[in-house]
Amino acid sequence: MENKNINDLELSTILGTASDEFSNDKNYVVQSFTFRLTLSFINLYALILIALFFMVKGNLVLGINNNFLETGFLSVLNSRASLIFLLLISLNISAYFNVGFKYVCLTMMVYMINSAIDNAVLFSSFMHLTDRPYISVFNVTRPFFIISLVWVFIIHKDKKKITKNL
Repeated sequence: MENKNINDLELSTILGTASDEFSNDKNYVVQSFTFRLTLSFINLYALILIALFFMVKGNLVLGINNNFLETGFLSVLNSRASLIFLLLISLNISAYFNVGFKYVCLTMMVYMINSAIDNAVLFSSFMHLTDRPYISVFNVTRPFFIISLVWVFIIHKDKKKITKNL
């Protein structure tokens, strides 16, 4: 039951139009270079923050005053490192699939602002910039991280919704 009248040109035309019609790549959104660069900065910042936590936890980073580990700061760092890691995973997954990115980014912004306020209010009595310079660097540079989250939130391109006319 072969139709011998169909040649290669006709088959390629049929297959070409069928693949274009049912292709999922039409909804693909290419993000800008600035978005990718800023998202890379967010990833690098968060991963260095998590690595710093493990260095503090393993007593690999020395400071002038190590009593802050006994005051509950280590348990707070542990929960924050776990949460920032989960939020970072969620941010990257949502950026890859381009679904719910702005919600995850907004959640991460609220979390980072909350942790900055917590550090300023709860631990200000025994946390000085000169006591632990490695941790203080991240407390001082946290506004850069929040600004980059806001910037990524603003320049992210969502998928266009396709409406079919009946």
